[in-house]
Amino acid sequence: MNKESAWLDANLILRFLRKDHPQFFKAAYDLFARAEHGELELYIHPLTLAEVVWTLQGYYGYTKQEIAAVLGGLIGSDGLNVVDKVIAEKALKDFAERNVDYIDAYLAANAMVNGPETVYTLDKKHFSRLEGDIRLLP
Repeated sequence: MNKESAWLDANLILRFLRKDHPQFFKAAYDLFARAEHGELELYIHPLTLAEVVWTLQGYYGYTKQEIAAVLGGLIGSDGLNVVDKVIAEKALKDFAERNVDYIDAYLAANAMVNGPETVYTLDKKHFSRLEGDIRLLP
């Protein structure tokens, strides 16, 4: 018998993390529990993760450190498969520790892992804080 697998949407992840709607939290919790017990495989796409970061920060006012902690724990959970997990983990770390936007941190981490390693940008403020072959223009 093949194990069921599915992608997670940002709203489900947010309801799980926020616990702000009892019915939705329970549904999300049950889904994550099934994944943790090996009954199903859940996938998180990098764009979904970026949407969760943006919503937690912009709408709910979470700090970068809070976001990195809560999402770092989530993406390390059993039964969850995060596409480009190594990149997401590095991006969350840089997002919190280097005080940069998550998307900028993700792009730089992706360049280091997947290449090409060079990133051209006009954003001196954030990219100057990141590792890699960052080339500022002009």
